[in-house]
Amino acid sequence: MTTSVTLKGMTWSHPRGLAPLMALTKDFAEQGIDIVWDARSLQGFEEHPIAELAQHYDLIAIDHPFMGTAFSQAALQPVDALLDPAFLHELQHASVGPSFESYCWQDALWAVPIDAAAQVAATRWDLLSRHTNAIPTQWEAVFQLAERLPAGSISIPANGTHLLLTLLTLCQAAARTLNGHQDIWPTWWRDEGLDHPVALAALAMLRRLMANAHPLSWESDPIMMFEHMARHDDILYVPVAFGYSNYARPQQGEHALTFSGVPGVAGDIGSGMLGGVGLAVSRQCQHRDAVAQVLHGIANAATQQGIYLTSGGQPAHRDAWLSPHTPQICPGFFDTTLTALDHAFVRPRSAGYPLFQKLGGEQLHTLFRTPGVSDEEIVQALNALWQQCQQQASKP
Repeated sequence: MTTSVTLKGMTWSHPRGLAPLMALTKDFAEQGIDIVWDARSLQGFEEHPIAELAQHYDLIAIDHPFMGTAFSQAALQPVDALLDPAFLHELQHASVGPSFESYCWQDALWAVPIDAAAQVAATRWDLLSRHTNAIPTQWEAVFQLAERLPAGSISIPANGTHLLLTLLTLCQAAARTLNGHQDIWPTWWRDEGLDHPVALAALAMLRRLMANAHPLSWESDPIMMFEHMARHDDILYVPVAFGYSNYARPQQGEHALTFSGVPGVAGDIGSGMLGGVGLAVSRQCQHRDAVAQVLHGIANAATQQGIYLTSGGQPAHRDAWLSPHTPQICPGFFDTTLTALDHAFVRPRSAGYPLFQKLGGEQLHTLFRTPGVSDEEIVQALNALWQQCQQQASKP
């Protein structure tokens, strides 16, 4: 069929984000829809303003913490106005964890979940199994294991952004609750900032975790950490990082990682931070029928457990996670982390959050390593910044 519509799309540059979308372009071209995909880095995915992207693209792979900001800037159009209600009902009930709800804001759905992720644990089991019979499920067991292993064996990605995100997940562990506000963000995150005792307890855990971390940790994001683990033998276990199924897939010359849930506290099931990707439609896009066809074509169950998975994607549809064929394609990921995804918590999605994540990560990365700065001062600084970002976002 001759191409009749051309759409511009923006995704992110890791194979997990780009490869499955590229694999589907031929199918859409045969339906009369030509999609030209550009890609930004992980940092760009985490930080680039959606309003700016919406000026140039029809389809945008989006991180759910941007929902409030995108809404306030009128950057997107609601996708529930484009899709059949029965299909949306199916997606909601087939959601992995709170993925579907994370793209809902002000009584509308602003992106269709196409990729599900949360913070999980990653292991080089071929190495760690020499020191323990089981992957730790509790934080205290992690700390005790770290004392018995060479320095750097247990590490986390701890660049500015991911040090902050780990701190927030440790807040979730310290709070020992899965409850959330009506807007689904955790109750330990109050209007004025992080609950003080919870944040102090989390910082104490973070200091224990980073006491003997690998030097690579301080500048790493999850991709850098997993790339290193797949090629080197000095990091055995990462207890908290956003999961990437690509690194569980056997690849020539690289060691496959095994993934499991983040540790918990006092017998609790661990609860990591929700990640993932939604596909949004810019406000300026005029090809409503075409983008609706694309959204349905990518997010439906058959595609998600078929070409989306086999081309290296990390599906958002539960059927793909539960398929008996999935562990054959990607062992040690989907079947071992689904419970973790279902227990994941959601960050605030208000308009001030993206700026807080960027500046708060930079602030924590500096203060945490500055001699003489107390944890009390760190909590006060983060909460002051949170209030500042909220106030700035509320200005017309």
